[in-house]
Amino acid sequence: MFELDDVDREVHIKVRSLYTDISVDEKIQMVIKAPRGTMVLFDRGYISPDSQCEAIKAFMEERRDD
Repeated sequence: MFELDDVDREVHIKVRSLYTDISVDEKIQMVIKAPRGTMVLFDRGYISPDSQCEAIKAFMEERRDD
């Protein structure tokens, strides 16, 4: 489980899907904690800030009544 003090820490991530397995080292950019979940954003330079903002907004809207 990721905590707020994990920001700037580098972690090793394995992503498995139907077609590929990916293993990468990523730096934690932001941790958002809510009563019903935790969202972690990684320092992925090729993902637009707009996409990240949309993901954060959706995460918070789902937890609006917490």
